[in-house]
Amino acid sequence: MKRENLAVLGLGLIGGSIAASARARDAVSSVIGWDPNPEACAIALARGYVDAIELTLGDAVANASLVVAACPVPQVVSLLREVVTEAHPGTLLTDVASTKLSIFEGMQIEMPEGVEYLGSHPLAGSEKSGPSHADANLLENRVVAICPGPNTKAESVGRLEKFWQSLGARVVSSPAERHDILLSLTSHLPHLLAYLLAAMPNREHSPYLAGGFRDMTRLAGSSPHLWMGIFQDNRTELLARAMEFRSKLDEAIASLEQTGDVGGVLKKQMEEGWKMRTSWQAL
Repeated sequence: MKRENLAVLGLGLIGGSIAASARARDAVSSVIGWDPNPEACAIALARGYVDAIELTLGDAVANASLVVAACPVPQVVSLLREVVTEAHPGTLLTDVASTKLSIFEGMQIEMPEGVEYLGSHPLAGSEKSGPSHADANLLENRVVAICPGPNTKAESVGRLEKFWQSLGARVVSSPAERHDILLSLTSHLPHLLAYLLAAMPNREHSPYLAGGFRDMTRLAGSSPHLWMGIFQDNRTELLARAMEFRSKLDEAIASLEQTGDVGGVLKKQMEEGWKMRTSWQAL
C-alpha cells in the first residue's frame, strides 16, 4: 500500500498534532495544511508541522490522497462537501469530530468516482486549544474510533486504520450511531458536569480550591463555543445520560437527607464507583 499524501484542514490542537505526528514519524509522503486563521498557518509552518500551507481548499487537496477535516462539529459537513468537488479519484476523506452520526448522514451524497468518506474520532486532546499546544505524541497509545457505514469499502477501512496506527494510536470501530451513544457518557456528560461545577465557587472559595476540585473541573477549561456545538449535535443522547445521572444524584441526595448515619444507598454507590474506577484504571 503506497504512502498517503496528507492534507490537514484545520490546524488547531488536534489538526496540528496530527500533522506534526505524521511528519515526525515519517508516516506519509507529504503534509499540506490549510486553516482560515493565518496565525494558525504561520505557527504550523514555522514549527514544521506541515511541509507547506495552501491558501485555498482546492489547492490544499489537489494532490492529497487522504484528507483530514479538523474543524468544529457544525462546520465539518460543509467543509467536506466543498472538498468533494476538488478531490480526485482515490481520495479518502475523514474528520476528527466528537460526534459522528450527523456527519455520516450529511455525507451521504453522490461522490465523484473513487472518492469516499469514512469518519474518525481521536479520543485524545486537552482543555487547551490552538496550534501552539499541538503535540506530535498526542495520539501515542490513544484510541481512535472509526465509523464505517454499511457500504464502506474494506480497503478504505484498512487504509484509515493503517494511518492512525502509524501515528501510534489504537483503532476501534463502531457504527456512527453507537459511537455517539457511547461518547455521550464517556466524554460529553463529563464536560457538561465540569462546566456546571466550575461555575459554583465564589471568591470566598478561592483559597480552598484543592486538587480534587481542579481535577474535577479541568475539562471546563475547554472552549465553550466548541463544546456547545458538540452538545447541540448530540443533544438527544446527552440529555438521556444527564437524566440518568440526575436519577443517581437524586438517590445520593435522598441518602444524605436521612437523619443519623448516612443511608446505605450512597455507600453502595460509592463502592460501585470505586470498584469500576479501579477495574478500568489499568486498561
